[in-house]
Amino acid sequence: MKKRIKNILLFTIVFGLTIQFGFSQEQLTGLDINPVIKKLGEKQNHTKREKTKATAELPFIDDFSGSVGYPDNSLWTDNYAFANLTYPLNPKSIGVITLDAIDGNGSIYQNAGTNSFGADTLTSQPINLNYPGDNTIYLSFLYQPGGLGDTPEPKDSLILEYYSPDSARWNKIWHVSFNEQDSLLKEYFYLNTTEKLVDGDTLFDLRKNFHSVLVPVNKDEYLKSDFQFRFRNRASLSGGDDLESKAGNSDHWHIDYVILNNGRNSNDTVINDIAMQYPVGSLFKNYESVPWTHVTRATAYEMIDTISITYINNNNTERGYSQDFAITDIMGLSGIYSFTGGGGNPIPAFSSKTYSRPLDYIYLYNPSSDSALFEVRAFLTTDNPSERIAYRWNDTTRYFQKFYNYYAYDDGSAENGYGIVGEGTDNAMVAMRFNSYKKDTLRGVQMYFNQVLNDANQYNFKIHVWAASGNEPGSILYTYYGARPQNQDELNKFTSFIFDEALVLEGDFFIGWQKINTTEMLNVGFDLNHINNEKLYYNFSGTWVQSLFEGTVMIRPMFGHEIVTGIPTEPEPEKDIDFTIYPNPANDILNINTPENFNNYRITIFDSMGRIFYDEPNPETSISISDLKSGIYFIRLSDNTGISTTKKFIVNHN
Repeated sequence: MKKRIKNILLFTIVFGLTIQFGFSQEQLTGLDINPVIKKLGEKQNHTKREKTKATAELPFIDDFSGSVGYPDNSLWTDNYAFANLTYPLNPKSIGVITLDAIDGNGSIYQNAGTNSFGADTLTSQPINLNYPGDNTIYLSFLYQPGGLGDTPEPKDSLILEYYSPDSARWNKIWHVSFNEQDSLLKEYFYLNTTEKLVDGDTLFDLRKNFHSVLVPVNKDEYLKSDFQFRFRNRASLSGGDDLESKAGNSDHWHIDYVILNNGRNSNDTVINDIAMQYPVGSLFKNYESVPWTHVTRATAYEMIDTISITYINNNNTERGYSQDFAITDIMGLSGIYSFTGGGGNPIPAFSSKTYSRPLDYIYLYNPSSDSALFEVRAFLTTDNPSERIAYRWNDTTRYFQKFYNYYAYDDGSAENGYGIVGEGTDNAMVAMRFNSYKKDTLRGVQMYFNQVLNDANQYNFKIHVWAASGNEPGSILYTYYGARPQNQDELNKFTSFIFDEALVLEGDFFIGWQKINTTEMLNVGFDLNHINNEKLYYNFSGTWVQSLFEGTVMIRPMFGHEIVTGIPTEPEPEKDIDFTIYPNPANDILNINTPENFNNYRITIFDSMGRIFYDEPNPETSISISDLKSGIYFIRLSDNTGISTTKKFIVNHN
């Protein structure tokens, strides 16, 4: 984490020099499009999202660990904010909700500009607060400005409002903004006639900390059966950028642990929870994915010998816990490999702990298949049963280890855009170092392009393959001419460029791109959660320079005699939960025969690439699949202890 903070400060310094002196160099920029939200918005055009539910009862709790994309519509009425696992820095649990400058359809707001404008809103469902005279009802939450995203500017703010049902008005209760003159966060409370002001952290600490807020809900006008509250943010696009290919999302506010309940007091700021702090990751040291035909040799060099999980104790007392793991071969025959970490030593109050356990798992190569998909799952059990009910989704984390026809350092999700911009960069080059563990044919490259303002990056570029010369690119081995960015509509979709000649490689090589007579930014996806800048180089002056930005440019070399995707085989059934699905194949509706206490379960639908299309707690027994394309999918039923069963089904719209 110290490396990330150093990089943030370095980026601030370098970016300031760029503006002041006009230097040309590598740049990071926010996203003009949020592909996750965009995809959900497109699905919503076909399947209307339910906007209202029955009035919620206390306690109202959301730690945002059970949703990715839109917030949980059983708790929230709108879909502007972004539920995610990737934007916060030093989180208090896996999962936050992010308010930014991108709307509910995944695009920058139409009214966006350099002046302050109203952006996202996160509105609660109606909540029963019909407790006349109750002075023990409090709302608490955590917030973080910036994180791994963009730090808000002085004219930006995060706002909390309460709804008064009788007057039908929203009243400002609290807001926070960054005061440029004092270099401090300033929080303003509007609870009574007298305004309360609290100074927060300095700029250095601004984006790395979560801040706690506790406000009462005790006025008679709010103690009604249909009370609501909402968060809003005011944002502004950064000024001074005349390059449209750099314009992007900005002003991130991350919110976590929203808790509304009675029986509280003004000192009730402790969150009684032990949670996963970070998602579980790849079982390889460097790569997120390697070609399946390379897995035997790659495993010998890349496979980690210990698996690690970081937990965080948000209690004010020492707490005990235990942890378990499972690795599932979803498309193959090796089934489930389960193992336990046993009971760990208690975690001190308000601290994190990383648990590491020796790992002796080996990916079993099946030569009859050209691809494979494994799920790595970690889950913990705490010593407090009520805690497991309130925050059960942050006790489990999953990772899909993909083996297809490419090497990948990135996880498939872009938090930023990367490119070379400015005067003198007309023919700049970018190169990423890879290592092929098996002598094989390089057939092409996948690249992830961010959508930018007015499609300003739509120009041709070259793709180069370089031999390695020490740690830097050497001689060019192959050039692909006439490549052009393609902004794919499908979620986290890479564009594939297939080479017109076969290139046999083994060991280290570089692959990347060269601009052709433009100072604009190509704007390739940049994954901030996986640091590989020691492998990334750029060159616009005749000299290769190692990248300053900690992260991973999203480019993937593809290997094999031919480019195929393969058809997944039937997953080995998991015997832990008994359920059936029908019809199969299905067209519009998939029905589920379920065990008892079905409300305690969660359903996840995903495809052979690990892309999730449905992920809901307390699901219905009939699920609309009309928006899924024809093909093979998997449905998993899981409970709050980490036990799950996966079955395959086919969607056929013919």
